[in-house]
Amino acid sequence: MSVDGFSEAIWHFIGYVRIADTTLRGETLYLGDPAARQADDPYPGLFSRVQRPEFEDLDSRRLVFNETTSPDALIRVGKLAPQAVEGPRIMLPHNVPRPAETHPLPDFDEGLPGYGYSIQRLITVEYESGGTETLLNVHQVNHIDDRDAITTDLVRDAQGRVLQLPELDVGPAMVQMTKEAVEAGHAPLPVEAAQNTESLLAAIDRLDARWAQTGHLSAETPDSAPPAGRIVDGQTSTEALVTPGLDEIMPWRPLITQDEALTSKTLTGVGPSAPAGVTAITGQNSHVNDAGIVDVNEASGSMIVGGDSYFSRGIVQVNVLTDSDHVEITAGDPLQAVLATHGNEVHNVAEFVNHEMTATYKGAAGTALWHVDVLQGNFYDIKTVVQFNGIDDSDRVIQANSGTYFEASTGLNAQANLTRVTNLDNYDLIVIRGDYHRADWIYQYNIVYDCDTATLAALGGDDTPDADIRATTGFHQLTNTASITTYDSAGYQPLSDAHRQLISDLADGVTILKPSGEWKLAGNSSGTLNVLFVDGDYFDVNTITQFNVIADADQSLQISKSGGLIGAATGGNSAQNFAQIIDPGTLSASKYLGGQTYDAAVLVQANIVTDSDTVVFHDTHTLAPELVAFMPDVDVPPSSSEPVAPRTADVSHHDVLI
Repeated sequence: MSVDGFSEAIWHFIGYVRIADTTLRGETLYLGDPAARQADDPYPGLFSRVQRPEFEDLDSRRLVFNETTSPDALIRVGKLAPQAVEGPRIMLPHNVPRPAETHPLPDFDEGLPGYGYSIQRLITVEYESGGTETLLNVHQVNHIDDRDAITTDLVRDAQGRVLQLPELDVGPAMVQMTKEAVEAGHAPLPVEAAQNTESLLAAIDRLDARWAQTGHLSAETPDSAPPAGRIVDGQTSTEALVTPGLDEIMPWRPLITQDEALTSKTLTGVGPSAPAGVTAITGQNSHVNDAGIVDVNEASGSMIVGGDSYFSRGIVQVNVLTDSDHVEITAGDPLQAVLATHGNEVHNVAEFVNHEMTATYKGAAGTALWHVDVLQGNFYDIKTVVQFNGIDDSDRVIQANSGTYFEASTGLNAQANLTRVTNLDNYDLIVIRGDYHRADWIYQYNIVYDCDTATLAALGGDDTPDADIRATTGFHQLTNTASITTYDSAGYQPLSDAHRQLISDLADGVTILKPSGEWKLAGNSSGTLNVLFVDGDYFDVNTITQFNVIADADQSLQISKSGGLIGAATGGNSAQNFAQIIDPGTLSASKYLGGQTYDAAVLVQANIVTDSDTVVFHDTHTLAPELVAFMPDVDVPPSSSEPVAPRTADVSHHDVLI
């Protein structure tokens, strides 16, 4: 067969087709034009179309092929430069280079530049008349008139009538002490204004107006930051307060321990189960006021105030104690008597606590829906608590020992007031077009009048055992404890033009807002931002006022002619006030103000104590004439001294115990 003949050309051609089929593993190439690809290519331009080789039918030249999977084996072209190769033309953000100048993401009004499309982010605003205002006025009043009188027919006057002690009029003394307490607790916001919401609002308005005019909260003293730490009677202290014990107030009673709480005793005969004697408990009245306010209405993520901001805090604590007692003891050996006229504990404890909130702000501009409660005019969130405990326990007790044990308890009255006020709202943003008036004040007063007169006499003869005489007239406890705790950011940031525009838009009722990166407002993850818009001023005021008033002008006369126990406890009164205000503010650093900031704290602590006691000891040879009638069968030796005239009650100052 001729090498250059027709059959040889066919042989070479068929071999080529076999090689191509084996190496490229593609579709079989037939003579003629290649079949066209489908027109609906989902990725146009993703792969370059490879031109299929065309062969001449009569050309029988030998061809050498490079066995490779690259399409370059079918076309004889050189390698392209790397920068000339184009990738897929699908618009994917991670494959497209970012522009030279990028825009911060919070500016949503410009969309997402450089990505081939734009997103216009807007905020839809819906309005509703609302806002929950609070005008709360709580008054708790307790008053007891417990003027007891106990006497015995064994003690008679010179005319043979049963002896009765005159009743005292303590009204003028209480009025004077109350006046002293109010004057000592003078404050920029007077206590009289905190008795109801109407007078309180008027006083706050006047106070802040004067503050803005003069630049000072108080005309007498310059403004100052709240004192740090726990302040006890004007000094920083962490020590616990001393509390008088019952064993000190009633020394004739044995101290019962826990092991001795359960005992058993068998009586084998008829007789008293306790030593013969007479005892009287005319004091130990207990008054307690306990109040707390937790105001979480303004605990928002952000706050915008278009006007000025006023924040005044004050704690006023006053204790007034008058404890001028007169005690007379008559006994064979009066110096053996146990007498205590001291032990009063009078204290004021106050503390200002501020927790600084530093949370970052974010999210409000990206919240698609704002729900706005609109309140036209001023917004009022006012809570006042007034607690009062009062008692007149001026007792008159006459006792005589006739061989039995007799204890008279005319005191031991207890009164208590307890209040807890909690307010909670759920706003993410509070916008105030006017001024923000914020105030937290606590007033605490304890007024105790306890001028007692006690006469204890053992009238037995020389062969009579000495009486066990024990008397106490002190151990009063007056305590005021108060604290104001705030959770708030350090201060306001200046109001920007974007904030002013936002206030204007909300006031006009704009339903579509363009977000601004200058807002810097805190949002939430719910998709809806709850907003309170106040068109006027915002009043956020909390006050607690507490009074304990005790009039305990006791008179007692205790006589024994057979020894035994003679005991009197005319003191031991307790007056305590406990108050706490917890007032969270903005819970992030997103707080903006268009005007001036006024912030000050006031602490007033005063203790007025009058404790001038008089103690007189007599022996059985110098007896008061009114006591002789009780012992006609006792031979009383003549006294070398002049007889003591009967005591007349001083109704303006002293309690008389005869």
